Amino acid sequence: MFGISLSLRAPARVRAAIAPPAARRRASAPFAAFRAFALTLLMLFVHGAGADPVAADQRLAIVKQNFTALKQNYSIAKMQLQMGQTTPASVSFTLARAQSQQMVSNLAILRNDNQHTLDNGLYLNGAAQQQAVNYTDVAKSLTQQLQTRLLILSMQPASQLDLVLADQSLTQLTLKLTQLEQAMIAAQQ
Repeated sequence: MFGISLSLRAPARVRAAIAPPAARRRASAPFAAFRAFALTLLMLFVHGAGADPVAADQRLAIVKQNFTALKQNYSIAKMQLQMGQTTPASVSFTLARAQSQQMVSNLAILRNDNQHTLDNGLYLNGAAQQQAVNYTDVAKSLTQQLQTRLLILSMQPASQLDLVLADQSLTQLTLKLTQLEQAMIAAQQ
């Protein structure tokens, strides 16, 4: 009466839309293969995105900022010591130590970034990339040694032995950070 069909079967045009003809399925097979290939490439890119050398370069810039702040606080502490101000020197050594702690954390992240870059082949010079990983390890170790010296100096600012050892650690760390930066640049050239 109202044109309602009580049939459980779908009309022919609905069935045709749901199940495309064989010719249409064959024509879409290359597109499906292309889409699968594109998704695979996307997944590879996304997986390697964290290992991008740019991330390591950015982390190195943060490490260098930490190091600059560390050296400034250390220099201020030494000047305060020369003026006989041991309490302010102790505070400045504590600030330098805080920068060294941040540096250790950032060097650990940088080491991972450099290792990922090496593992994923995102370099042009593999030997230089391996050196960058090694230099990062050494820089982290030197920073930890310096951190220990700064802890002692924050408690005993006038300790001449620890001042000499801290100066040596700073010199070695400066050299290692320079070598690290050069190795990271060489790895991408």
